Amino acid sequence: MNLRELAESHLGVTLENANHFGLPIVFISPSGVTYDAIQGQVLYDTRAVTDLGVEIIAHNPVVTVRKSSLTRVPLASEKGTWAVKIPATPSPTASTETYILGRQSEDGGSLGFVRFYLSKTVQS
Repeated sequence: MNLRELAESHLGVTLENANHFGLPIVFISPSGVTYDAIQGQVLYDTRAVTDLGVEIIAHNPVVTVRKSSLTRVPLASEKGTWAVKIPATPSPTASTETYILGRQSEDGGSLGFVRFYLSKTVQS
C-alpha cells in the first residue's frame, strides 16, 4: 500500500467513524434523487469578514466527506442546485437542516476527500 492509499484508508476513521467525528450527511441531486446518508465531518461555524472588514463567526457549515463514499460528486456547474441535509447540531440523532451547495467545493485531490461549503436554503 502506498502513502496515498494509506491516507485514503485512514479517512474511514477520521471522517466516517461515528465514534469520533462522523455525522450522517444526505445529498439530494438537482433531479431530486436522494442518496443514502454517508458519514462525514461538519464544521458548523466559520470565520467570515463583513463588508466593513469586521471578522465575525458565521453559521455557514462546511462538510468534508470521503470522495470514495460519494456515489456521484457534484460538478462545479451544479453549485446551488444540490441540497444537503445535516444534523442541526453535532449529534447524529439531532433533527436535520437542509442547505444548498454554496460556493464551489474543494477537492482534497490525492488525499481522497471533498469539502463542500453550504448555504441556508431560502423559504418561500
